[in-house]
Amino acid sequence: MKMKQMVLMMSAAVLASFAQAADPEKVAQVMAGELKEARVSWWGFNPEDSTEFLEAAINSKVPKLIIDKQESPWILGKTLLLVSNQEIVFEEGVELLAKKGCFKGRTDCMLRLRNIQNVTLRGEGKGATVKMRKADYHTAEYEKAEWRHCVSILSSQNLKILNLNMVESGGDGIYLGIATQNSWPENIVIKDVVCDGNNRQGISVISGVNVLLENVKMINTKGTAPEAGIDFEPNRANEPIRNFVMRNCETRNNAGAGYEMYLPNMATAIGPLEITFENCVAIGDKRSPFVLISQSGPGKTISGQVTVRNCEFRDAGGNVTLRGTSPKGFKTLFDGVKIRNCGKNSAKGPAILVNIGPKDIEPAGNIEFRNVTVEDDVARDAFCFIDGGAQGGLRNITGSVTAIIQGKEGVMEFSDEWAKATYPPTVFRTIEPFDMTGKTLEPINPQAVMTGNKLADLRIRHGGEYWFYAKAGETIRFTIEYGQLVKLEGTQATVSYKTPSGKTTALEAIPFKTVAERVIANMPETGIYAVTVDAGRNWSRLIKSDHPVVSPVEPFPCNLVAGGGNRYFYVPEGTKEFGVCFRGDGVEGLKATVFAPDGSQIWQKDDISRMEQLAVDGDLAMRGGVFRVFIQAPTHLACIEDHFMRLEGIPPFIAADAAFVMKAVDKK
Repeated sequence: MKMKQMVLMMSAAVLASFAQAADPEKVAQVMAGELKEARVSWWGFNPEDSTEFLEAAINSKVPKLIIDKQESPWILGKTLLLVSNQEIVFEEGVELLAKKGCFKGRTDCMLRLRNIQNVTLRGEGKGATVKMRKADYHTAEYEKAEWRHCVSILSSQNLKILNLNMVESGGDGIYLGIATQNSWPENIVIKDVVCDGNNRQGISVISGVNVLLENVKMINTKGTAPEAGIDFEPNRANEPIRNFVMRNCETRNNAGAGYEMYLPNMATAIGPLEITFENCVAIGDKRSPFVLISQSGPGKTISGQVTVRNCEFRDAGGNVTLRGTSPKGFKTLFDGVKIRNCGKNSAKGPAILVNIGPKDIEPAGNIEFRNVTVEDDVARDAFCFIDGGAQGGLRNITGSVTAIIQGKEGVMEFSDEWAKATYPPTVFRTIEPFDMTGKTLEPINPQAVMTGNKLADLRIRHGGEYWFYAKAGETIRFTIEYGQLVKLEGTQATVSYKTPSGKTTALEAIPFKTVAERVIANMPETGIYAVTVDAGRNWSRLIKSDHPVVSPVEPFPCNLVAGGGNRYFYVPEGTKEFGVCFRGDGVEGLKATVFAPDGSQIWQKDDISRMEQLAVDGDLAMRGGVFRVFIQAPTHLACIEDHFMRLEGIPPFIAADAAFVMKAVDKK
């Protein structure tokens, strides 16, 4: 008998054994509603692919479904859509494994709970495992993505995930998000769960109300930033996080932070922020063990409380960080917290850092420390405040921290009086913004072209805007780079432009880490064509242009990144006063030098981390002209990465070449 025939006969025999293992009679009883408990193997088992059996068993809607232990894993080839009112029990040692070569869709996950209720996923005994193939998803065979989760919970309620391991996903171990407006994950219990070696996060929380995480480990996350143990990161203003409790949880050895909260997208109207961390630990995370980033100001200051009680953070690369908290907003309480050897990535960084972000327009504050201890084997400050806001300062801070630094013990007592004396608020000159109402831009040099040389390295994070001036009938040609910041992932940057009369048109998107030319042909009218690039968390920069072009730095300070070099701006003749503001971002700083139109240096500041303002008045302001700013790396801070620039009292636009500078004129 030929080998091929023997293989075919053996395969047929194996398949026959699967058919014999199935139990059609019991399946029929389940479908008739006679049996309320079933085993997936009644539908069948195939060691190469059991997708159809798993899918059929779930869709039977049997109240209790057991994924029974087999000699090999249950292989799954596509996303399983779970149903309401079902308990799925994984027998001890069961492994649900992603099929090799599958899950190629950017949002393909293993288990999806979307708009459903009353579901339990439970492992018996020593637990069971849901496992993907993270390494495969980083190969050329797969489009890069960060949403291939083990479990995706979307707008679902009354759920339990118990005694399971979520391993090696292409995204998060568990994702809690929103699929339907005003419907969020609610009444969720995640207990005795291990999220190990996932790609983006152990757990991501976009929204969640009445959620308990107990005895959950989030470890070894690595692959796609932020790479945290758990990340609270609402995408929109209407995504609440309320009554969210983490108890007896652990983060360990994550490439990013341990416990991370990024909340600037939340809005006042969504109601209070309520997160409690109780008896939790973070050990050996490569960045901050605990980081909370919010944003203050009208519509942004959130009420509520974040409580950190009886927790321990140790041996982390970064420090415990709070940014954008407001004296008027939610309270942050540290009670019985131990911080040991955190901030290892920076010899100068403090153990606890409080700062104000460039978009915050209120002081920092509403922070209380009770029974907090900082221990460190190196000489570093236990606490530091960096004032980076236009309305800065530190207020409503109370309590004390016991610092044991290289064996020497001291106590820091916090109060408003202490804060004012230790960190006196930065006082800036108040300069009214330039009113662009009824105005547009025209180039100082309408004939300026630069088709052969690259422009200065002006990188704008999150994308940016580029305002081109063109006459009716002309064609604009420009080249843009969509670049990567550190290890952040991306796919493509969308590009569109708006005509002077307000019509918006999409251009071809730019692939990630690519330089591409784009063309806008046959301009219908004369004026400004505003090109918008959406680069997500990464950056874009304009490399070439055959028409004058500037970038706006308002309404908020412009978020520049890395790069460096020259930037140019125009001061109208007759200006009484104007301001130029710069800010770094913690240990990411810059050195800025400003030159007058005659080339003379008028200001320089090194190691800028907090907000700094150059205010100009008198003859220099009245004469106006083209001023130059030279940005370079700081001398002593860690690096130049995120930094910010703002122009006050003058048209808020910067150019990457002096020839492209524009002036404000009345609309015709």
